[in-house]
Amino acid sequence: FIIKPMLSNIFSTLTIATNSMYLSFNYRDLSTASLRYLSSRQALADIANFRTEIAKKRGLSKNKWVTFGNSYGGSLAVWSRIKYPNLFAAAVSSSAPIQAKLNFYEYNEVIGRILSTHNSECSKAVKEAFAILGQMLKRPKYNSKVEKDFMLCEPIKINSSKDTAFLTENMIHIIYFFVHKQINKLMRGEPDELNIDNLCDNMTDASLGSPYDRFTKIVHLFLKSKHKDCLSASYSDEVEGLSNSSLDNLHIKYERQWFYQCCTEFGFFKTTDSKNQLFSGTPLRYFLQICSDVFGPEFSRDLVARGVKTTNKYYGGFNVNGSKIIFSNGSNDPWHRLGITKDISEDLPAVFIKGNTVLNSQRPTNRMKSIHAL
Repeated sequence: FIIKPMLSNIFSTLTIATNSMYLSFNYRDLSTASLRYLSSRQALADIANFRTEIAKKRGLSKNKWVTFGNSYGGSLAVWSRIKYPNLFAAAVSSSAPIQAKLNFYEYNEVIGRILSTHNSECSKAVKEAFAILGQMLKRPKYNSKVEKDFMLCEPIKINSSKDTAFLTENMIHIIYFFVHKQINKLMRGEPDELNIDNLCDNMTDASLGSPYDRFTKIVHLFLKSKHKDCLSASYSDEVEGLSNSSLDNLHIKYERQWFYQCCTEFGFFKTTDSKNQLFSGTPLRYFLQICSDVFGPEFSRDLVARGVKTTNKYYGGFNVNGSKIIFSNGSNDPWHRLGITKDISEDLPAVFIKGNTVLNSQRPTNRMKSIHAL
């Protein structure tokens, strides 16, 4: 754990930060067998035990404890208050998904709305670019062109739906990159030319060619900003990386652990299974295949779906059975679609902030302009 002096000074409290990403390395590896104790329920039990022991050591047993958290940490903050009301007096969450969902297509719907609101012609061009790319990926004769245009690291395998879906997912993440960069610029005052303005300037510039041609430039800008020479298009390489259970594996930072929880508890798969979005090419079955390929054939659709259903039954999902919990979300944060955005009761209030996004509703700053708390 880490004691946060800055936050302690702001709130005149002892403020402690914990990490719940299964990085203590109590096992020799991160094999599927070793990950069996990685769950939100175990995380809550650990948090409760941590609170009890710290209270004893520091003489704080009579003090009131409040949980804070952003994103998944916000979910744990909410659930800590619900499941251990005797230990935690209240909870404050930001951008916390409290409803598990197998097919989280709404994420991409929000990304599309942000782009459309910013520049409708830009969102149309992005949608057309992905439509053209999707059609080209269905025809092997275009593989070499796609490889060259997007500077792919390896050739696309002929008739490999996994490779084409993985490549498409990477392309979608590039759009995420530009959208989130814009939000960082507005909310944190971070100067960065790679934002929605830059994206849309290029995507609406007819002199660059078709929307497909314009998008190739966007990918090139992204690769340059990341100091990369090429874009990965190998599904097997990605699965190999996620499957590597060695503690020396770079994926241990969070990817393998978090994906395991998605496959066992939450879903949260950002699919293109919706007509109300800009993208196509990454259906639910693609993500379920990754679960199976990474963690074993027993991770079937039924197993993953049961895990999501069990999570919602255990915590209550949108039906919050608790008190003294504040839910804050922003309209430009896709995760708000799985959070509480309206007051449930007097002691379960929601703060829905127009134009805001994850991590900012708890951030002390004087740069938060044009924010309206409803």
